Amino acid sequence: MMKNNLRRWFWALLLSLATPLAAAQDLSGLKQVVLSNANGEERVVIGHVFFDTAGEGRWKFDLRLDESRFTEHFLAMRPFKCLTGARQQLCHFPFGKERIITRDDLAPLEYSLMFLHKKPASVHVDSANGIYYQLAWGEKGLRGQLFDVDMDPIIVPQGDMRRPFRKEHLLQAHPGSHWLPRLSIE
Repeated sequence: MMKNNLRRWFWALLLSLATPLAAAQDLSGLKQVVLSNANGEERVVIGHVFFDTAGEGRWKFDLRLDESRFTEHFLAMRPFKCLTGARQQLCHFPFGKERIITRDDLAPLEYSLMFLHKKPASVHVDSANGIYYQLAWGEKGLRGQLFDVDMDPIIVPQGDMRRPFRKEHLLQAHPGSHWLPRLSIE
């Protein structure tokens, strides 16, 4: 009996470890980029990412926003594509030239999916109102955990411009403080 319990425990452990790897192995192809509210009732498909295998555990990606979901705004002396909700507007703030991710390094895609938030009626954008979704492997692809970030390290260059944010720049955001705090790539 103890041997059967040990065997079940071993297989359960092996299955739990294999789930993220299975998701990682299945990343190639076209995936939806979805933003949703805290309780998951409102889901907005904002675009797609096409992943192509680039060797062992590496993928090239091409992010395409759904232009019909966004409106063009000229803010802070540059054009932004913004998604507007009742209480918050999310303006896409893409950054970086890297287009390859690995199982352990999702930062290039994270930098491509940054936003600035503002009130819908405001004509100004504040660099302190950045949104950064830190990605992790999930059962159905990738999921993003919401962080608030000040975009100053990008706007006023300092240090490594390839990846200007360090852990101390990212502040865990309260899901109720944002319109669409969840990101998933599925």
